[in-house]
Amino acid sequence: MKTNRREAIASLFAIGAGVLVASSDLLKAEAQSANTQNKSSAFKFTNYTALTYNFDGLKGLDKDMLEQHYSLYKGYVNNVNKAQSVMMEMLEAGKADTTEFSEVRRRLGFEYAGMRLHEYYFGMLKPEGSPVDEKFKKAVSAVWGSWENWVADITRTAMMRGIGWAILYYDPVTKGLQNFWISDHENGNPPGFMPIFVLDVWEHAYVKQFGAGGRKAYIEALFKNVDWTKVAQRLP
Repeated sequence: MKTNRREAIASLFAIGAGVLVASSDLLKAEAQSANTQNKSSAFKFTNYTALTYNFDGLKGLDKDMLEQHYSLYKGYVNNVNKAQSVMMEMLEAGKADTTEFSEVRRRLGFEYAGMRLHEYYFGMLKPEGSPVDEKFKKAVSAVWGSWENWVADITRTAMMRGIGWAILYYDPVTKGLQNFWISDHENGNPPGFMPIFVLDVWEHAYVKQFGAGGRKAYIEALFKNVDWTKVAQRLP
């Protein structure tokens, strides 16, 4: 059977259209596969578990107050996990460029810093403390002139008005030590510095036992329960 020129051209167009449709479907399938792979492989966050601490025998510090404080720490851990979970859901839903996502990410910095600083804080407590580590004493004396001068300066820092932390940091650039005041949990942490001695001076750390004006007495009591060996181990 003979095929005229018009029929031949129509057949070619039909074949071409079929190829285009097939190619389009293939591209869509590849894109969907890529999206599926991205959702399953990207945005993987660590699920944190609260560390445990024993508050028995801490001299001059109320155990019930410490346990209430610890419950707040567990709240930070839970909120870190929750924030990361919400961020993952919003990323997968294509909502990463929304103001809601930005606020969750901003909040994560607060919760994460609160979690980590409490681990440094609780981790250095020990019933009746330990003798001052000579390595640590030498390190602070090299900057402040004596152990007593450093104790006075970190106490002075901790007595500043506001809620936050007094922290002795190690500077990996100068290889020196510096005391810093940190507002809230995340404001004022020097980039790249390593926390060595971490003192919580939010009201919840001391008001229950020492009262609103008892910060100085709390600091003095806490110093009697510091494991200075553990603190020294944080030095590089």
